[in-house]
Amino acid sequence: MTDVVGVGFIGLGQIGAPMAKRWLAWDGGLTVFDVAPEATVPFATAGAHVAASPAEVAERSQVISVMVRDDAQVTEVLTGPDGILSTASPGTVVAIHSTVEADTPARLAELAAATGVEVIDAPVSGGMMGAHSGTLALMLGGSDEAVARVAEPFALLGTLVAHLGPIG
Repeated sequence: MTDVVGVGFIGLGQIGAPMAKRWLAWDGGLTVFDVAPEATVPFATAGAHVAASPAEVAERSQVISVMVRDDAQVTEVLTGPDGILSTASPGTVVAIHSTVEADTPARLAELAAATGVEVIDAPVSGGMMGAHSGTLALMLGGSDEAVARVAEPFALLGTLVAHLGPIG
């Protein structure tokens, strides 16, 4: 059994929404955020907590998945004034699923380390169908401890969760 209490998901688009739906039954609760409020409606209806900001997701979650559009959005979600790093507790793990430049996760991991938050690189393969069916492949880059912390919730997202080494 994991010590993860709450899980959070930021970015409820074509792949993010079906990934997040797989966490609706998580015992510790699911908290979601999207810049488009209409994307959160099905989650609120299903019992998830809808946050007003990434910072609020971080207040309620120990594992946070980020699936937003690009490097700028990932950076804003983590480091902006209402970003994850403004409220996340030490030990929180943030997984970047977004397609970003190769150095972005490592750069953000360095910033996050000052707050005791771990960032892992966590691209996915399998598309919308894999996200809906929970058969994604998740390729993780990060510390052994961070990858172990996300293992149980990530097992709900994919049939292959592979730790490929350190971040980057």
